[in-house]
Amino acid sequence: MNENSDKCLSFIELIKEYRIPISGHFKTIFNRIHEGMTPEQELNQIITHSDDFDNYIKNLSINKFNSDSLGDLDENTLEKQFKIYLKQVQSKISILFFLGLFFPIGLCFLILFNQIDLVFLIFLIPIFLISLNLIFRKFIRNQGYLIGLVKNFSKLERKKFLEFILFLRSFAYNLNNNISPEKALITSYNQNKNLIVLLEKLLKKQISYLLNLSYSLSDVLNNLKRELKSLQYAIILEAIKKFISKNSHFTSTKILKIIKVAYKHQKLQRKLEIILKGEKFKIYFFITLLPIITGVISGIFPIFTLIIENLDLTGYDFFFLIINPINLSSSVIIILVLLSSISIASYYFLKVLSINRKFLIISGSIIIFLLTFLLSFINISTLV
Repeated sequence: MNENSDKCLSFIELIKEYRIPISGHFKTIFNRIHEGMTPEQELNQIITHSDDFDNYIKNLSINKFNSDSLGDLDENTLEKQFKIYLKQVQSKISILFFLGLFFPIGLCFLILFNQIDLVFLIFLIPIFLISLNLIFRKFIRNQGYLIGLVKNFSKLERKKFLEFILFLRSFAYNLNNNISPEKALITSYNQNKNLIVLLEKLLKKQISYLLNLSYSLSDVLNNLKRELKSLQYAIILEAIKKFISKNSHFTSTKILKIIKVAYKHQKLQRKLEIILKGEKFKIYFFITLLPIITGVISGIFPIFTLIIENLDLTGYDFFFLIINPINLSSSVIIILVLLSSISIASYYFLKVLSINRKFLIISGSIIIFLLTFLLSFINISTLV
C-alpha cells in the first residue's frame, strides 16, 4: 500500500478501537479492506448519521491527511441550517398568522350566513389545532441543536450559561500554565467566585469535595453534569472529561475552541431574537384584534338569524329566540367553538415568542371576546 493508504488504514483502526457508536461501522470497513477493498475507496464512500463527519473524512482522504489543506471547515451543517432558518422564519411566521387569524374570522362568516353544519363546525376545531401545531413544529420551531443556544430565550438560563463559559475560560487559561487540572479548577473557582452568582453554590460544593479528596476530578465533572440537568452542559463536560486524560495544554486548547463555538452560536441566537422582537408587536396586536373582530360578528348571530328567517321580526319573536332551548344550545356551542379557536390561535402566536404567561394573556383575549360579543349583541338588539 502507498503512504496515503497506510494513513487511511491507521485512521480506520484508530476509530475502530474507540468505544463510540460509530466504531462498529469502522469494524465493518476494516473487514472489507481485508477482503480486498482499498482504504481510500472505503473512506470516500463512507456514509454515517453525520454529514459533517462524512465530509470531514472525505476531505482528510482527498488531502492525504494534511490538516493544513482542509480549508475552512469551521461551519457545520447545523449552523448552515440555522442561518437558512433565520432567513425564512419571518415568512413562516406569516403563514401561522394568516391561518390563526382567518380561520376564526372565516368561521364567523360561515355561521352568519348558515353555510356550515353545527356538527361539522365542532370537528373543525381539532383540525385547526393540528394544522397550527404542524406549522409550528415543521416551519417555526428550530429543529437543529447548537451548543451555544439557550432554551426558550430565558434570561436566567443565559446568565447561567455565560457564568459557566466564564468559569471554563478561566479554567482553560490556568491549564495553559501547565498546572494539574485539579489545581486549575480550584484556582478558577477562587478567581471567579464573586462573578458566578448562579453557579457559586454548586461549584463551591464540588470544589470542597475535590479539596477533601472525597471525589476525583472525573467524579466532580460527572456531578456537575447531573446537577446542571441539561444536554448542553453535559456535552461540554463530557468532552472536557475526555480532554483531561491528555496533557493540560491540549485540554486548554480544546476548551477554548468550545467556547469560541458557543459564542458564535450566541451571536446567531441574538439575530433570531432581533427577528422575533420585530414580530412581537404583530403578535400582541393580532391577539387583541382577533377577539374584537370575532366578538363583533358573533354578536350579530341571533338577530341576523331571525332577519333571514322572518323579515317581520317583532320584539316578542326576539325574546322567544333567546329562551328557545334549541337556539340557545346552538348559540352556546357556536360561542364555545369561537372561544376555542381564539384560544388556540393566541396560544401558538405566543409560543413563537416563548412567552411563559400564556394562560394570563389568553384569558385576557377571551374576556375581550366576551365583552365585545355582549356589546355588539346589545347594540344590535336595540335597533330591532
